[in-house]
Amino acid sequence: MKEAQRELLKVTLEVLLEQLDASERVSNDPVELVWKYEEKADREVAALCAACVAYGRVALVKDAGERIMEPLGLNPAQRLLELDDEDLEALYDGYVYRMTRGEDVVDLLRGVRELLSEHGTLDAAYGAQPGETHKERASNFVQAIRAGRKRDTVERGFKYLLSDPGDGSTSKRLHLFFRWVARGPDEIDLGLWETLDASELIMPLDTHTSRICRYIGLGSRKSVDGKAADEITESLRELDPDDPLRFDFAICHLGISKGCIHKRSEEHCPKCPLESICTLE
Repeated sequence: MKEAQRELLKVTLEVLLEQLDASERVSNDPVELVWKYEEKADREVAALCAACVAYGRVALVKDAGERIMEPLGLNPAQRLLELDDEDLEALYDGYVYRMTRGEDVVDLLRGVRELLSEHGTLDAAYGAQPGETHKERASNFVQAIRAGRKRDTVERGFKYLLSDPGDGSTSKRLHLFFRWVARGPDEIDLGLWETLDASELIMPLDTHTSRICRYIGLGSRKSVDGKAADEITESLRELDPDDPLRFDFAICHLGISKGCIHKRSEEHCPKCPLESICTLE
């Protein structure tokens, strides 16, 4: 990226960030669920569960996350350690959220329970994973959770719920979880982890954020895959090496708030802070 383009991008994204009403946006974001808990281990569990079901409309996502967390009470990490398999199955019998079923939630929570039992926190569990890069450790972290499942095979629903970045996908929801626990603390992210630095994070890329990033020159790939996430992350890292995902929440909420509707609009475009650098025709 040329220096002039880098400076213009950074200044424009800073304006987007300055105009963001974080408290209002958090109330329309699944991360709100995580802030309800006080203890680190509880917030980790809530963050992973909320992020794993973060597909679909925000109101439905938040409800889906609530329906996982509510049966675990005020101290979900400790409660998980107290529950056996029959208890878990009874709690989530009949759970349905789009592609996710109760059996998938049980497999997820069983894997989380095993890591908590062995390491005490998910932070420590991630830090215990081998690998030189964050993506390698993230893949091993997913495999460690999957290994604790009840079912003999990794069923399609569970695989979708907890995707593996080693497979080449964006693993958007997993990287969202990592952002929540590694960035901050600020008004949005919680800054819980010691084993993952914010500089290592990867963009939680989906269709909407991918398009917006292309419009403003952060990426060029039309495929929404792991390579596109890496490309955009590297562009963001040029803007802020220590905290490349500092602008992620603001970019994401352009789509969530319908500030960007992915077509030229006299109603929307003139109000957008990114209008001056947007290439959407």
